[in-house]
Amino acid sequence: MMELKIRREFPFPRELVFEAWVNKEHLAKWMGPTPDINLVLTEVNTKEGGAYRFGFQEKGCSDDPSYVHGEYIEINHPEKLVFTWIWEDPLPEAGVETLVTVEFFETESGTEIFLTHQKFMDEESCEKHNHGWNGTFDKLESKLPQISE
Repeated sequence: MMELKIRREFPFPRELVFEAWVNKEHLAKWMGPTPDINLVLTEVNTKEGGAYRFGFQEKGCSDDPSYVHGEYIEINHPEKLVFTWIWEDPLPEAGVETLVTVEFFETESGTEIFLTHQKFMDEESCEKHNHGWNGTFDKLESKLPQISE
């Protein structure tokens, strides 16, 4: 099984960056792989054992949204999030449970995020998620100034 690892640094305090990952209103501003793909559904119960479900849709696209859901396995505020990640039909990866671990480290200039996404069944799916998470981090970086206000 394959996994990907991504490190990114953000010039914002760890508390704020962590909050961006667990607050429904904040998630709606940045979660998605490109500026043209937004959340049209944000359901989150951010407690251990709580569930989430996101619906992603491209601006101007009439296709149905793509949905992903999962469960929060571990929440250690403001240091770590662990959650399952399961795409829904009709996507090719539908039903395959992968695992996401997001660690938040204080740095001199802000916060470093270390994301590990595990249990991919093939290289193609791993590469799609690598592209998606990097785009999502770009979007988070562009939205953190608004979240910090």
